[in-house]
Amino acid sequence: MVAAMHAYLLAFVTMAVLHVRGVPDDLYRALARRARERDTSITAEAIRLLRRALAIERTGQAKLIEAIIEEREPLRPGSPSVVELLREDRKR
Repeated sequence: MVAAMHAYLLAFVTMAVLHVRGVPDDLYRALARRARERDTSITAEAIRLLRRALAIERTGQAKLIEAIIEEREPLRPGSPSVVELLREDRKR
């Protein structure tokens, strides 16, 4: 019974595996650099970029907003807040 339940649950939590061969060195280095800049793994960055690229094919405002949110650069520690940026801009 436990083994059957384990197999049933595993069917829902496993993900596909994608192996990409022949990636040019410069492309791999660029991907690794972006992953470091975002403080994430190369795998997570590749998935993010694939989602972004495929979002172009999706339609509708909700999908566009989702793609924009996924693309946003993460805030770096010590970055000014939105309020601070607005106040600074208004002083000009």
